[in-house]
Amino acid sequence: MTALATLTTQAADKPPLRYVEKVDNLLTAAPQPPTTFQDTLGAALARQLGRPVQYVRLPRNRIMGALENGDGDILCSYLPEWLPGDVEWTRAFIPISEVVVTSPRVPAPATVADLRGKRLGTVLGFHYPELEKILGQDYIRDDAPSSNLSMRKWLAGRFDYLVLPRNLIDKQIANGKVPPGYHILTVYEVKTKCAVSRTSDIGVATFNSAIEALEKSGELPKMLKLR
Repeated sequence: MTALATLTTQAADKPPLRYVEKVDNLLTAAPQPPTTFQDTLGAALARQLGRPVQYVRLPRNRIMGALENGDGDILCSYLPEWLPGDVEWTRAFIPISEVVVTSPRVPAPATVADLRGKRLGTVLGFHYPELEKILGQDYIRDDAPSSNLSMRKWLAGRFDYLVLPRNLIDKQIANGKVPPGYHILTVYEVKTKCAVSRTSDIGVATFNSAIEALEKSGELPKMLKLR
């Protein structure tokens, strides 16, 4: 038996890693699938743990409940302040840059404070603690079910200021979907973590070891480019 076949047999003997993924518009005819990065990270963590992977794909409002109820093991690319819940957290390792994209038809804000009283395109159920802290009572949201739909509303002129992760707007720019003259203001840059179910038979320390192995092998930097 080859080494690969042995590893495959060993993985099959263990219960799967239940990797929770957010899927927007899950009940519609054209749901927004998870990113290639999420699928690849789930498979890579499972491989490091010697397990098969099982993707648990749920709408945003059910992902934390899946971990709390023991229906999933891990959910990645979040922070506790973004998605509160009775879970444990791995160390931070996935860089995220949150930005505000301004329409070319209005003056660009110099700081986040300049967005007081402005309508901001946001995603339903998602928390933006930095905006909440700086803008206070002048924080005005215009929610959409997903980032893609929020982008469409912005392009249609429903609001002039769109809040997105930098990697998502970079993709839209590369695809020629952002009109010339736009402005990007960075709200904050941070490294996100993975939430781990307290009922999982895989502990946070074990996940952290798997993450460290992916970093040392050079696999993680390659995966981050898939976002």
